[in-house]
Amino acid sequence: MAIPTALEQSLSNWERIHKRTLRLIKVAPDDRYDWKPTDSAMTLGELVNHLYQSDLGFADALATGAYPSAPPSFTNTAELVAAYSASHAAGVEKVRAIPAEAWEETIAPFGPKSAMPRLALLAIALEHEIHHRGQLYVYLRMLGCEVPALFG
Repeated sequence: MAIPTALEQSLSNWERIHKRTLRLIKVAPDDRYDWKPTDSAMTLGELVNHLYQSDLGFADALATGAYPSAPPSFTNTAELVAAYSASHAAGVEKVRAIPAEAWEETIAPFGPKSAMPRLALLAIALEHEIHHRGQLYVYLRMLGCEVPALFG
């Protein structure tokens, strides 16, 4: 059975979004990982690690139906980018391997009250990454970093 067209489009969008996110994360200065714009916000290090960890978590949740524990955090942008690139590529392959009929299944990745179809979870994963990438743009600009254009 072929991969559904909506899924292929979502996976293509995920790749595009991921490339833009990585391009931005590469700007994060290692020596500012403890900085945060307000007391109630995540630090820069927590934010960039959250992008990596949640991408990995969403891929596992799509494949297994359950969201895993977070992997360890990084304190170095180069190491984070390498881990994020590798885990994302593996995650996309894991998601591509999900049988077409399984996309119709309802899963509850965050507990019984979170039941949804797999394709809905993939849409949430993309929205989540875009949301946090927007935060990262603001953080980096506040730190005086030169950020890449969103498009182009």
